Formats: sequence, C-alpha cells, structure tokens
Amino acid sequence: MNKPMSQLSPALAARLSVPDGQNDQRRGGSDYSKLRGVIRTQKDQMQVLENENAHYKSRLHRIEDGHRLELARLKKEVEYHKRLRQGADQRSYELEDRLGRLQQQLQRQQQQHQEQQQQAAAASSSAPAPPSPPPHPPHHHPHHDEEKDGLIAQSQLLVAKNSELTTRCRLLESQVLQLEELKAALESELNQAYCERDELAGELERVLTRQHYRNLAAPVGGEGEAEEGEEGASSNGVSSPADSGGDGGSGTAVGGSTGGAASGGGAGDGSGGGGGGAECPADPAASH
Repeated sequence: MNKPMSQLSPALAARLSVPDGQNDQRRGGSDYSKLRGVIRTQKDQMQVLENENAHYKSRLHRIEDGHRLELARLKKEVEYHKRLRQGADQRSYELEDRLGRLQQQLQRQQQQHQEQQQQAAAASSSAPAPPSPPPHPPHHHPHHDEEKDGLIAQSQLLVAKNSELTTRCRLLESQVLQLEELKAALESELNQAYCERDELAGELERVLTRQHYRNLAAPVGGEGEAEEGEEGASSNGVSSPADSGGDGGSGTAVGGSTGGAASGGGAGDGSGGGGGGAECPADPAASH
C-alpha cells in the first residue's frame, strides 16, 4: 500500500518532488538565462556594428570615387590653366619682341629724319638759296603709335591674366590638399570602427568560452550537491530502507533463539524497523 508524501522521509520526498524555481536557480538556470541574454545582446551589438561597418565602407567607397573624380577634374583644370599660362607667356614674349622691333624701327626713322635735316641745313649754309619754308616738325606715324599702344595694352592684359591664373592654380592646389586630408580622416575613422569590431568579437568569444566551461561544469556540480544532500539526511538520523530491513531481520533472529516472549519482541522490533523504512512495506510475518 502506497504511503502519502507527508509520511515519506525528507530525502525521498526531495527526490520525488517536482523541481521548483529555487532548485533551478541553485543549479544555474538563472545564470544560463542571463548568459543567453548577454549572448543575444552581444550578437545584436555585433550585427549593429557590422551594419555600421558596411555603411562606412559604402560611404568611404562613394567618397573615394567622388574624390577620385574631383581630383581628376582638378588635375585637368590645372593642366588647362598651365597650358593657358604657357600660351599667355609665349604671347607676351612675342608681343614684347614685336614692340622692341617697332621701337628700333621708330628710332631708325628718327635718325634718318635728323640726318636729312642736317644735310639740308649744311646745303643751305654752303650755297645761298631763296628762303626755304620753315622746317617741318618731325613726322609722326599715327598708325605706328596706335599699334604700339595696342601692344602695350595687350601685354598688360596678358600679365593680369597670368597673375589671375597663378592665383587660381594655387587655390586648386589647396583644395586638393584639403580633399586628401579629408580622405585621411575618413580612413582613420574606418580603422577605429574595425578596432571596435575586433574588440567586441573578442569579448563575445570570451563570454562564449566561459559559458561553455560553465555548461561542462554544471552537471558535475549538480550530482555533487545531490550526494551531499543524501549524506546530510543520513547524518540527521534518517535511515535508508536497507538499514531498516536489516534491523528487522536481527530482531527476528533474536526472537527465535530466546523463546516465545523474545520472539514476540523480535517481531515487534521487526515491524518497527519495517515502519521506519522509507520504501519497503511492513513485514508479513510480523503482521501475522
């Protein structure tokens, strides 16, 4: 006949009872749930960092493409301005050469005119002649003067344009330097993101390693706690079924050797031993 749970020994009742939340917590169930939460959090953080890394990579590629195109455009513009500057320098040299030739030609014409005047004066002084008309003023060529003024104006315009192109080339070079500095800053940010990702990956690996070691050590710890519980119950005076059966057997043997009274006492001891047992029912001989 089965006994109610209230009449069982504490050790057997603990074995037969359904494990509650405290036992799970003692065995590490809450630690496992915490570890799972930490792992999920770390995985979410890793996913967020990978997404940020991919975003920064795509952004860096776009910026590098833009910088490459901008640098190519600026280089072409610099080459174009250099060619313009060379052309302007060549044109200014040609105009200066032409201006020098015109000045030399004008000086030769003035010298020839002075020589003609001197020859005419010498001829008039050597032979009397009718009064000559007043000497003409030196002949000026308005066409040459206009051409000279135009060349001077063109030379000044070319010099101004040359200085403007020089300033613009310097501005473009400064813009190229700024773009290179921006590229270096973006590369440093990307390297920092890589370092943070590696640190988080190492932290996640350490957490997973600790969890693995805890999972390996958890069953061994549970068995040790169960054995300690059984030893504590036996030390508190709770006998096992085998021990109670042994006591009953000894009582019966003593009763057989001493006679009827002793036999009755042995039977009583055997029944008492059977009642003290946790799993075995009462002895049939003692009940009869």
